[in-house]
Amino acid sequence: MKRQIPHLLLAIDLGASGTKIVANVVGQPTVKSVLMKPHCTAVNDRQLLTPDPQFDEHNVWVRIAEEFYAVGNLAMIRYNATNKLKPSKSTNAVPKICAAIGVLARKFELPDKFDLSITFVLPPAEWEQRTIVIEQLKIAVKDLEIPCGKIKPKLLSLYPYPEGMGILIGQKLDLKELEAVTVVMLGFRNMSMFISKHGVLSDTQTSNLGFHYLLSQIASKTGYEISDMIEPVFNYKTYLELYNSNPKKDFWKSYFERSLDPILRCSGKDREVEREMLEKNIIKLSNEYLIKLSDWLDERMPLVSDHICVAGGTVNYFSEELEKLMQAKAFAGSGKNVSFHSLIEPPKDLPLYGNRFDDIYSLWHQMSQRQIVTNKAD
Repeated sequence: MKRQIPHLLLAIDLGASGTKIVANVVGQPTVKSVLMKPHCTAVNDRQLLTPDPQFDEHNVWVRIAEEFYAVGNLAMIRYNATNKLKPSKSTNAVPKICAAIGVLARKFELPDKFDLSITFVLPPAEWEQRTIVIEQLKIAVKDLEIPCGKIKPKLLSLYPYPEGMGILIGQKLDLKELEAVTVVMLGFRNMSMFISKHGVLSDTQTSNLGFHYLLSQIASKTGYEISDMIEPVFNYKTYLELYNSNPKKDFWKSYFERSLDPILRCSGKDREVEREMLEKNIIKLSNEYLIKLSDWLDERMPLVSDHICVAGGTVNYFSEELEKLMQAKAFAGSGKNVSFHSLIEPPKDLPLYGNRFDDIYSLWHQMSQRQIVTNKAD
């Protein structure tokens, strides 16, 4: 009996705050999710990249043709790579995707030869670059080297999508029957929007008003490094909202007060003064940032939408404010409904880091269901 070749299904979101991956092997019940640091850098000295049979997403490098790349934590810690936001996501898409292939092949303990299907997303503003990424990937996957050796996956299918398509699919709507569905994505680097008219995408818009914009405004007033502020600032507002809305105020008070500790520089009484200064700037600049988001949407959203979908990691930061804002815009534009994130429920034991995986999980789910249908047909 001929041995069946394993078939890896891989969905990848090349997010500016982290590379998000959902994957499974066809016919196996296990689904895995991985969050990798977004850093990626070319490595000129091959001798610096050591073999590692037990490597994972925290210690991964990849050879593509004659070029070597360190990805994720390895790039950040060993090679001091920074998270560059100005270059397009498609610039390092191929080495990041190839590293993801290696990581998941290792996690599923696949042989060096296996079948592969990939779906990935790009910002609407970079959608035209998908053909470049596709052609480079087709060449790259033919001969890869990762820390545990060489692999030669056979690429069976490659589906690119604009960011937010998974959110749209995840609403379980009959898109052909709806005149206009507006999808708003609030990510780390960008804020983007596109409209589905009877199931056909149109009117894509992108701005730099992601969470990074807010952090840059806070940095300009306080002098802190943006990279140091990401989690403390996000956690501060989250815990503050829980403190204001929860009866157990003493419990949540300690959380939001301690959330800023990692970036505070002073000690003693000066530390409290520093904390108050930072808190005031976070609240003030967050309110100003929300006004900018609202103004941007006012200029670009259609007057009438049958449905408004909102998703992205920054939504979690402004959960209450955005719900009020979007409901107001839906009412003003005679919109019928507003939903946040995808409606497709992932397995409870799959760590998806809040709602940050919604877009790519929905696309993986679609790819997985399509594979099930194909197998039944065969």
